[in-house]
Amino acid sequence: MSRLTNTHSSPSASPSPDANRPELRLHVVFFVLDLTDRPALRVAVVECEEPATARLPTGSAHQTEPLDDAARRIARDEAGIVEQYLEQLYTFSHCTEEQWYVVVSSIALASHVMAVSSDHPRAQWRDVREVVLGNAIECQVLDYALVRLRAKLGYTTIAFHLMPESFTLSELQRAYEAILDQSLDKRNFRRRMIASGILEPTAAVRRAGSHRPAALYRFRAADDRSVYLTPG
Repeated sequence: MSRLTNTHSSPSASPSPDANRPELRLHVVFFVLDLTDRPALRVAVVECEEPATARLPTGSAHQTEPLDDAARRIARDEAGIVEQYLEQLYTFSHCTEEQWYVVVSSIALASHVMAVSSDHPRAQWRDVREVVLGNAIECQVLDYALVRLRAKLGYTTIAFHLMPESFTLSELQRAYEAILDQSLDKRNFRRRMIASGILEPTAAVRRAGSHRPAALYRFRAADDRSVYLTPG
């Protein structure tokens, strides 16, 4: 049975002589937001041999390769698209009787349009509410990534890394609801977003059926998504 320990703690298990030096593993939680008929936050996974289970994009860093660069490479190689946002989440140690691991987890975000256009043969984009991972460590990494993403909705424009360039307020609300997995009051949400000052209207509108045309918004230049990218 494996156990998790704090990064700075000594592992309590007794690894084999070959495991005196930890093995570095990188896990990338890659999210896209599907705003089609059934809005959903989706995560990139790779199918495992065991039926109905999957794993997160995983790999290791090359010698002298910065960890953020390694995470970007792993995300690209295993998910098939380039992220628009990358953030290192946290690092912890994991010790088994055979090996001592140092696990570095990262969160990556991109537009759903990019995921749909990708023809990567191995990657699948599954609803986070339904995904089944075959590894307890990866379940912990995914849960923490969700906590971080949801928390940052309240004080950053992180949601815009998942949105198209322009959107209606209804689409933005559906995005927040899909990420938070809860319903939001329409009037309060719109008032809060307009008052925040991070949105600006475009000159365009979108018509859906017989309804009144809906104004399209975008995020202000001062809140450009590149501001929130992890430095390269």
